[in-house]
Amino acid sequence: MRRLLCPALLIFTLCAVPALAAEAPKQKTPLPDTPKPITERNTPIAVEFEGTDSLGSRLTTRVKEVFNASNLFSLTDKDTPKLRVLISSTPEFPSRPGVGSAYSVVWVFSQSEATLRHYLTREVGVLTPDEVNDVAAKLIERTDALAARYGYLLQ
Repeated sequence: MRRLLCPALLIFTLCAVPALAAEAPKQKTPLPDTPKPITERNTPIAVEFEGTDSLGSRLTTRVKEVFNASNLFSLTDKDTPKLRVLISSTPEFPSRPGVGSAYSVVWVFSQSEATLRHYLTREVGVLTPDEVNDVAAKLIERTDALAARYGYLLQ
């Protein structure tokens, strides 16, 4: 039974494919060439650091460097609506401060210096000297996602 069914299915498929291709509608008018402009995004941002360990300080410095070099963000201390990245760190082992750090990052939205900050999200992790650039890149990526998600607050 299987031997009879396979050739019949093959013959049906070979006959049906050209018929389906002939029925496909052909587009007579070309698609319009009207590109839409990309909306510029330049999110005002502030980075604040709390801690005494060198790895947390290096992480904060790296995050600020990337924000400063990016055209998606502008570091600012002005009293304007902005996203704030609050970084806190402490040595993982107080007797060996260069081995690792525990860090915490909280993203908040601030309408002005006189208003209460609104919590957006947070992240906690452990950082080694080799991971400073990778963790900074991850924090930048997360900040970019938050800026795109909550961009309406900054208008």
